Amino acid sequence: MSEPVILIDQPNNRGTMYAIVEQDDRVAYFYLYPSELLTTKYSPRPCWLRNLKPAPETRDTAAMKEGMAPMLEARYSNHPQGKEPLEKNRLSIVWMEEGDGAAVLYDGEILGVIPGWSLYNDEHAIAYAADCIGAGDNDRLMPLGKRGGNAMYDRVDRAIAFWEEWTDETSQVWGILQDKYLKAYEAQWGPIQKYYAIDGGQWPPIGLARFENEDVVYLLTLGAGIRPMPWVELLYTERAPNFRRMELGIAVNKKDFTEKEIMVLAGIITGLADRPWKQVTWLGEGHTIPSDELPAPFESLIVSTSLYNGPTVEMPEVYGDKVNLYWLTPITKLEREFAHARPNAGAILLESMIAHDLNHLVTKRDELPFG
Repeated sequence: MSEPVILIDQPNNRGTMYAIVEQDDRVAYFYLYPSELLTTKYSPRPCWLRNLKPAPETRDTAAMKEGMAPMLEARYSNHPQGKEPLEKNRLSIVWMEEGDGAAVLYDGEILGVIPGWSLYNDEHAIAYAADCIGAGDNDRLMPLGKRGGNAMYDRVDRAIAFWEEWTDETSQVWGILQDKYLKAYEAQWGPIQKYYAIDGGQWPPIGLARFENEDVVYLLTLGAGIRPMPWVELLYTERAPNFRRMELGIAVNKKDFTEKEIMVLAGIITGLADRPWKQVTWLGEGHTIPSDELPAPFESLIVSTSLYNGPTVEMPEVYGDKVNLYWLTPITKLEREFAHARPNAGAILLESMIAHDLNHLVTKRDELPFG
């Protein structure tokens, strides 16, 4: 029995997950592995691709006991006598836009798919294989089936089109989208004062725009919403298009904060703009984020749209999805602890802040009274 050979090994564009196809002389598998920094948070996900020898009639428990990848049993395989080994030069990987799921293609046709939502708990750890034709009640491998019968086909097609658009050197997609963002922001806060590229030279292009209006500095990202966030598809299912894309904003009173403090806040928002994809997480209403860079007495930020009480910002749609402009508001340690001591923590804190007439504008203020 031969040792497994890796045929393809490709990370997502943040190096948080790795897509690997390997085979021995019995079977070929597709895997998603978390990076070393995320191994305590996420587990590897397997997807059988094909048997290379005649399939067993029952579950291949002997292989699993030996720590080897199991062959798929005959009744669930469309090639019970086995197929020829995969050739590495015919394989390619397509990452989903979120960077948490991927598909493996063979001569451009889908062999297997591990959707992003399979990563987040064992109950949803499902994979789909083109050569699988059936599954038991408790199996985690499912037939991919035919086009029109499985949404994974459309999902992979969208991902292919997405990456082709962003790797096409003649594409004008960013210039068009960037202009839409700036027009939406300038409609509310006047001409842009400064523009910072905050993507560090990595895709996607992300900018930070600075506006000033009536002694208030507005710092707003543009470009983070190009990618949908991980987790959201699982959490919101059919409502995911309303929650999976975001930009971040912060509004600072110049009378209360120095230019140096404002630039510190600009640095914080810059780091958070890529957080969902660097940490395979998501940002949404009521989330709190610690930061030791905030000016005293603040030590965390709360993410919200509900605190915003300014004019409506007509954010552009991105790939047909709504883009949420989340405002970052500093909070104290006591305020964060108060919220986290209760269920539905963020909503409780936001309700309390609104009740005390606090909004998205960052000012020097007293700590909320908790009795």
